[in-house]
Amino acid sequence: MPDDDSPQPTSGIFRRIFRTIGICTAVSISLLCFPHWLPWMVAFWIAWHSVLVLRGRPGYWPLTACLTILVVRLAPATPATILLGVVLLGLAVWRFRSRANPLRFKRLGWGLLVAVWMAWTFHFVEYRRSASCNHLVTLDTSRPIVCIGDSLTEGMIPDRGYPGQLELMLTVPVINEGVSGIATEPAIGILERAIEIHHPQAVVLELGGHDFLKWHSRAVTKANLVKMIVLCRKHDCEPLLMEIPRGFMIDPYASLERELAYEYDLQLVDDRWLRHIVLMGPAAPPGMWFKSAQLSDDGIHSNPNGSRAIAHFVADALGQVFGDQVLR
Repeated sequence: MPDDDSPQPTSGIFRRIFRTIGICTAVSISLLCFPHWLPWMVAFWIAWHSVLVLRGRPGYWPLTACLTILVVRLAPATPATILLGVVLLGLAVWRFRSRANPLRFKRLGWGLLVAVWMAWTFHFVEYRRSASCNHLVTLDTSRPIVCIGDSLTEGMIPDRGYPGQLELMLTVPVINEGVSGIATEPAIGILERAIEIHHPQAVVLELGGHDFLKWHSRAVTKANLVKMIVLCRKHDCEPLLMEIPRGFMIDPYASLERELAYEYDLQLVDDRWLRHIVLMGPAAPPGMWFKSAQLSDDGIHSNPNGSRAIAHFVADALGQVFGDQVLR
């Protein structure tokens, strides 16, 4: 007979520790996910759930983690996202309550997996379409495009910001109305003057970053952006929003521009423009491994290479709105 006081096997303990570390790492990476990749982050957690289910496990915790991350990331409350959230919540609760009865999993497992993946597909399609302008806009080559934003728009000497590069890519004039450090409220006045003086056919808005830095609320920032959108539409001018991720794991402004794009049928320049130049910055990999860094030495502002990259993303968005005739 073995002694009752003999040490118990520790392999199970270490397995639980490593599993917990793995889960925490996955959650952390998911919270760092850029908005453009949100549907794929959701797919990762659903796939994890699917693997557990196929192995005969309840698999409720990946669904719970995914739902929590969607709430924390302030995913836009669109019909598809709400449906996905309801499916995730309902399935997680059912699997938790039925965890002691594996026969129920076998009877309904495949059908429920198909249901959750169908909900994700609906979410994916709507999420992508919500970032696009779905109404007809006619190009007028006699009217310019105005770019309003902070120092990323204004540029830093000798760089003229992305609008200077953008003009080389378009068949219409581009006017740079960027002002370093500007927030959304004073930007309304800039927009009013730009409309009065230049009569633009489109305005590209790169705003909200300094609202976040100045601790302005999300609601106030959204209200100011809505005023600008309404003002543009009132003067037959098409607004475009540049998506700006703020913060790291917790972003109180998360999905703000995407939410407005869905509500007002706007073309979104999604966050890839910013992610691209950040990843190609000189201070961290992979940008530090390349000679053509796209951020200046301060690690914040774009250099001419970065401004050119941003301009390509904006030009692509304008091409989606006006068609290829706006592009050189």
